[in-house]
Amino acid sequence: MLTSVTLALAASLSPFFDGVRVEANLGASLSEDSAVAEVLERSLNAFLTEARAGEFTDRCVDPRSATRYGFFFQGLRGLGKGGEFHAPSVMKSYTVDGESYFITVAFAGTREGQPFIRTIVELKGVPVGERFVFTSPFEERTADFSEKKVGSVTFHYRGALDAESARSFSDFKDELCGLCEVPSEDLDYYAFRTLDELLKCYGYVHDARKCNFLAHDLGFADDQGRTYVTGTGNPDYRFGFVGEFLERTVPEPTELYRPFVTGMSTFYGGYGLSGDSMEELKSQFRQKLEDEPKTDFLVEFRKGRKASIQRHFSFYVMSAFLCEEVMGRHGFGEALELAQSGANGERFFSLLDSLLGVNDANFHETIVELIRE
Repeated sequence: MLTSVTLALAASLSPFFDGVRVEANLGASLSEDSAVAEVLERSLNAFLTEARAGEFTDRCVDPRSATRYGFFFQGLRGLGKGGEFHAPSVMKSYTVDGESYFITVAFAGTREGQPFIRTIVELKGVPVGERFVFTSPFEERTADFSEKKVGSVTFHYRGALDAESARSFSDFKDELCGLCEVPSEDLDYYAFRTLDELLKCYGYVHDARKCNFLAHDLGFADDQGRTYVTGTGNPDYRFGFVGEFLERTVPEPTELYRPFVTGMSTFYGGYGLSGDSMEELKSQFRQKLEDEPKTDFLVEFRKGRKASIQRHFSFYVMSAFLCEEVMGRHGFGEALELAQSGANGERFFSLLDSLLGVNDANFHETIVELIRE
């Protein structure tokens, strides 16, 4: 038990704990037991030092936990790095079982004379031998969720579950596995009602980098694809699933051309942030052409993220239109080939020409044709 650890033993660990040193906010205490508080502080300093450096070791993080909560740990990498940050501040710490501790830490600083708070994160400290290792409080924060298995997907949720949407997603997952010729393995789907709820369950009480004022911005895989998480409140949120699935499925994920992968995601699940359907997106593009007749869709495509229509990046949406056409003419295999046309789209336009006869000369006219009512 850590309660029997002596201060002398804690001090012997000091060479390992050089680096970040936390401060207590207005006298906050890590533990009522001074020996435990000493080990907690040294362990926390070590963990935050590794986080700032962007590299976690099994001295501070259990490897299985690092895999299971990859989203959580990735968000901590580099946190607090730079002269603009103050020392991390412990806001509160408590234990429920007398062994593990839940610790809230704030990362704040000053930029151009103005104070800011970048991140407030809740960590779970777990005793291992004579130290603590740290992880996400996800398990505790989702302990009250209901569960329902639909096919190969187990849905985790608060409130009510839309059974029709859940079945639709499960069937879609099986279909996608069949198209990619891989087994449909069990998946845990956490359908958080909002992005804010998602972030807090992972441990991010506040994070200025994660747009936590939006409700429909995330859908991602965790635990090496065994878990799918979304903050949209939608048990059939396909947009975030497709790209993550392809990245784990195709032989050379580094060859995935992201604009077209996002187009495929949009084709199957609507545009990510808004959820707008293909028909709604086509209507928006028709309106764009009506408002600005001189628009050249090839020029807009090649602008990348510098061109958008109603906050929808144009090249993503046009990729969805092209995906629909390729799927209709040839099928999924050819669309998947386009999705693997090189990280920078090195083979994209040559493949597009061979599959659809679309090239620089007729790209604009093709998009105009594809968005007609």
